[in-house]
Amino acid sequence: MTSVNADQLPNPKVDRRQLPPGPPELPILGQTLRYVRDPIGLMQEAAAYGDLATLSVRPFLMFQVNHPDLIQEIFITQHRRVGRGRLGSAIRLIFGENLITSGGAAHLRKRRLMQPHFHNRRIAAYGETMIRYALRHQQRWTDGMEVDMVPEMRDLTLHIVVKALFGIDLPADVTRIGEVFDFCNVYLMRRYNQPPPLRRLTHRLPLPLTRRFRREIAYLDGIVADLIEQCRESDEERDDLLALLVHTTDDESDQPDEAAMTDLEVRNEVGALFVAGHETTTLALTWTWYLLATHPEWQARWHAELDEVLGDRSVTLSDLPHLTITDQILTESLRLYPPFWSAGRMAFESFELAGFQVPAGAMLLAPQIVMHRNARWFEEPEAFRPDRWTPEFRKNLPAFAYYPFGGGPRRCIGDSFAWMEAQIVLATLGQSWRVRHIPRHPVELKPLATLQPKHGMPIALERRHSQRN
Repeated sequence: MTSVNADQLPNPKVDRRQLPPGPPELPILGQTLRYVRDPIGLMQEAAAYGDLATLSVRPFLMFQVNHPDLIQEIFITQHRRVGRGRLGSAIRLIFGENLITSGGAAHLRKRRLMQPHFHNRRIAAYGETMIRYALRHQQRWTDGMEVDMVPEMRDLTLHIVVKALFGIDLPADVTRIGEVFDFCNVYLMRRYNQPPPLRRLTHRLPLPLTRRFRREIAYLDGIVADLIEQCRESDEERDDLLALLVHTTDDESDQPDEAAMTDLEVRNEVGALFVAGHETTTLALTWTWYLLATHPEWQARWHAELDEVLGDRSVTLSDLPHLTITDQILTESLRLYPPFWSAGRMAFESFELAGFQVPAGAMLLAPQIVMHRNARWFEEPEAFRPDRWTPEFRKNLPAFAYYPFGGGPRRCIGDSFAWMEAQIVLATLGQSWRVRHIPRHPVELKPLATLQPKHGMPIALERRHSQRN
């Protein structure tokens, strides 16, 4: 299938009586107001209507998929008939055409070019960088201080990702880059919730939000352009991802002129991978610290594992397979608070799903935060129970009952990088620090493009051992 522009597909016209059941609708508005105010609550309600439910968020027709087998069908079996849809169109405003937004042959080419740089051997090369920055970060903390884990983890993951992607270590630039992507997250969701004609219009008009967006993107473009130029002109051997992309060639290409990535393609890929790799890990770590702080019994078991496996030395890559409780805690955290909390596709062609006809132009939602908390697959689904993740439980769990990194041909290409980074950061900081929840602080979900804590995540710190250099 060739790449399809989702904005050019007409809104499907269907007889509501031929669609799956769904939550009650208002005349004309459908469920639009509820979707804007509380999308997670609406999706949780829709899950009670069956394996496939209808959501009417005008002017869009949406099908919510509530069974692992059906999610596998849209992610894998029917993947040529579906694409990113509205989210892809909104992301394209910020990062242009890239691995996340492209479809068809263009997506296959980009994936083929970039996949070798995310093999386990290549990912392992970044491990020392992760360890070094985690050790440096934990020295900033003092006993008894209160920190907001959102900016703390963002700063740490920004340093790691910028070093891995750009090969630089400039704290001022790192902070400024983080501000750019914070704003882009807000801008992305503002444009995502607009109908395509309005989205294109507001993106062109000199509105205050649009003017700021252009300033932020111009700043990021300037940094990336300079780095690409330096990379192309340098004779120095580099192993950061930017250098790898600049010098990547497509050995399978029939067109020699298209074998290498252009500067624009590199810029688009670096920007998309940056926000995906930095934002998701930031939030995964933030929510994990919250769960550890509110479950001291599990924090004690985790610390005991760190002491037993690591003792007084720093974590190494060879230690990670032996940190079983660390792995279980992180897995359970991503179940309860998946950073990408809802996966979406748009039907580019009509096809049948669960006995119903999905028309071209319809949206398909597979919300992780709903599926991950489904009592059919998880006993006590709202409870934090890391010990549920035994080898036997993992083996018997349907493939798409748990999918924090998506699945199929569009599964997150950097999942191994993110997982290793989260394990290393948790183990390194956990050796020296115990965390306590601050009861006066409200914890609410803020579902933007990613699942953020609405009021930040202040945490109190207690020193466990002397800090290692």
